[in-house]
Amino acid sequence: MRVQGVSSSMMEMFHVILDQGKSPTESSMVLVAPGHTNQPLAPGLLFITPSDEGSSEATKDTAPLIMTDTGQLVWNGPMVTANNLRVAYYEGNPILTYWSGSSGPGANIGHGYGNVTFLDATYNEILVICPQFGLLTPDNSEYPCEADLHESFVTDRNTLLVTAYNVTKTDLSSVGGPSNGWVYDCLFFELDPKNGSILFRWSALEHVPVNGTKLNFTGSEGFTQSFPFDWFHINSVVNIGSSFLVNSRHLWSTYLIAANGDIEWTLQGDTGGDFGALPPNGHFSWQHFARPHNITKTSSIISYFNNFNMGLDNGTHPSNGLALQLTIPPNKSIPPVVVDYLLDLKDPIYADSQGSTSFLPNGDVFMGYGQIPVLKEFRLSGPSGSNVLWTARFGMDNQVQSYRGFKTEWHGFPTTDPDLVVEEDENGCRAGYVSWNGATNVEEWVIYEGWAKDRISQVSRIGYKGFETQFTVHQPCVKVGAVVNGNISSLSSVVCTSLNETRHG
Repeated sequence: MRVQGVSSSMMEMFHVILDQGKSPTESSMVLVAPGHTNQPLAPGLLFITPSDEGSSEATKDTAPLIMTDTGQLVWNGPMVTANNLRVAYYEGNPILTYWSGSSGPGANIGHGYGNVTFLDATYNEILVICPQFGLLTPDNSEYPCEADLHESFVTDRNTLLVTAYNVTKTDLSSVGGPSNGWVYDCLFFELDPKNGSILFRWSALEHVPVNGTKLNFTGSEGFTQSFPFDWFHINSVVNIGSSFLVNSRHLWSTYLIAANGDIEWTLQGDTGGDFGALPPNGHFSWQHFARPHNITKTSSIISYFNNFNMGLDNGTHPSNGLALQLTIPPNKSIPPVVVDYLLDLKDPIYADSQGSTSFLPNGDVFMGYGQIPVLKEFRLSGPSGSNVLWTARFGMDNQVQSYRGFKTEWHGFPTTDPDLVVEEDENGCRAGYVSWNGATNVEEWVIYEGWAKDRISQVSRIGYKGFETQFTVHQPCVKVGAVVNGNISSLSSVVCTSLNETRHG
């Protein structure tokens, strides 16, 4: 690709499954609709943060990306290790937020230290939140910003929720470890994004007993600061009014935390916790992305990306999207009910880690499979099934991952000018390539050509043909204008080639 500031490897990386059992092919992503056709998808763009899994270098460059569901790039963000690219609302306006930072080696794999960036609809930075919590790390490394990669949620009161992992001494004798053991204490903070001040702090170790963990204590962790026992593993937090919904992967549990830090109730994936026995298809484990829906005084729905397996027991159950209706306050005589269960029976996926399940405004459900570089859109068909409308793959298993994946409507209006590059082939024919990184509303392009930089005029108009539109160039100098809402919104620079090299294609 020829566009300045946009990586060709990102476009080349975005693959598609053409048929079950076949190898993915490069180029544009196409619709895969097993069993039915011509069903409209939910409106919106795709938001992913592809990165290498382990030591592979499959992505070449990592960056937050916005794509269409036909595989066209919309926005290639900065070349950083990123997570949680999504649309949020801050002070009444739609913004983009993402975490960026680093994940250390050894015991730090799966945790991160970084900042959270807010961008407005023009892709200009509003804020960069770089919190310092005074964390202890396994190797005593210090990081300029200490927000963890798992959560960066903008609340409806214009605050920011972030997670953090702090290496801490504690008694592990209840799980077969030393009395002076070492763990990750999982924390979350509510911050004022404008100044980074801490409005609320919560510690798992201060409220939850360690022996509730489902992670086996093997003796390889927990004895030293260098290898703390990750007994809780916080991976999502959102607010429900003044309370907070917190998810623990390694306890198979979700907690409602009161404004004073106390635990109001626990939903546990094996026993049901405070809510009573779960139905057969309502169990969850190693889960991610706990989100509340349809909250009333007497009921609530909690949805998950239910990993249902991890590295220790991979292959036992395919990962699924799960939504449980709960009675509020908890009443074990009225146990949870499964309201949605999302599983592609023709393509079972076993995601050890990461993942997200999002309910879209039109009723569809969008799932990102985390460790497995696959996205799916489902149409609900009741609590026992769903129809798969669309499937896409953006890399190879065990090589590429995206912590979460979202589909959301977004309108971007970059303040940069469109990028234009002119290339000549071996036959002397010249082609122009125009793109505008982040623009979502381009209708067509106006082409201006002439024999000199100050002697150009409009010669044609061409339709918008995706992120990078190609056209034939006939004159030595050319520039392009983007048409938005019927008007020329922005112009590229003029590109001139040598007269001696000019030929008509």
